[in-house]
Amino acid sequence: MRETGNKRNTHKKSTLALLLVLLIAAAFFVMSDTPFIKGARDALMQKLGYEAIDQSAEEGEDDGSDSGSAAKAGSFDLEAGELPEWEGNHYVQVNDGVPEFPDDVYERAGINSGKLTPFEYYGSLDDLGRCTYAYGCLGEETMPPEGQDRGDISSVHPSGWAKAQNWERCHLIAWALSDENANPSNLVTGTHYLNYDGMRPLEEEVEHYIWNTGNHVLYMAKPWFRDDELVPRGVQMIARSVEDKGKGISFNVYCFNVTPEAEINYKTGIVTTSEQAVQDARTYVINTRSGVFHYPTCDGVKEMSEHNKKTVTATRTELTSQGYTPCGYCEP
Repeated sequence: MRETGNKRNTHKKSTLALLLVLLIAAAFFVMSDTPFIKGARDALMQKLGYEAIDQSAEEGEDDGSDSGSAAKAGSFDLEAGELPEWEGNHYVQVNDGVPEFPDDVYERAGINSGKLTPFEYYGSLDDLGRCTYAYGCLGEETMPPEGQDRGDISSVHPSGWAKAQNWERCHLIAWALSDENANPSNLVTGTHYLNYDGMRPLEEEVEHYIWNTGNHVLYMAKPWFRDDELVPRGVQMIARSVEDKGKGISFNVYCFNVTPEAEINYKTGIVTTSEQAVQDARTYVINTRSGVFHYPTCDGVKEMSEHNKKTVTATRTELTSQGYTPCGYCEP
């Protein structure tokens, strides 16, 4: 009987030791930040129907990660109209680069409920016909199908659009991320410098991250206007990867809508290059009805009513400062 009791005691001790090891292993699995363990934990949670999301991190706590997107640190009160001045960088950091989103972004994405919901939302145009904002939880679900070509967007004329000024239609949320193309609430008047040099590298960073990981990114883009100007001075871009809590994607930047060596009238959309600014006075023909001025040899002059013709000798800068618009065909 004593031998049987010893065996039972040994079995109990072994069972307790095994349970203790399992408890320690479970605690390590739940709490460890080791990438391999964390990845396995997140994958298990997703299979069970939950998203591995750290709410405190999503609400703006800085975990020290940096995607390498930021060009220059800064703190600007954009809401108060404190827009940074361009000093040669394509963009500057806002809020020291830490992403912050409106509560609605977290709620629509299901951050609080733990059930991630990919979505996009585009704000309505304001009273001046200007874009307001666009945001979403982006992933493979929001992207265009593989092999699909982007359609034509020339029918959309964003606020401040002027012909023959080398403007480009800039998506707030890139078509490659949203499958939203000719959407007036998603297109602003922008320079090539803004569209391709400022915004595009950041958009491609997000796109490649999603394709490579299958993860999701909270994303927001907002154009900033000064007073009643129709062309934005810049676009704020905010992004943070969800499943890895910003380790893959994390930025909050303001991209400048400028053209080096050119002056932009952000109310009329007229762009004057440094070369045009120093041109001597020459002869132009103004259509007094439309307010458009032409070279005398332009076909538009031949079709113009004599009653509306006004021939002047002036510089291009003088005419644009008086509110006249250069012809979109002869491009004076």
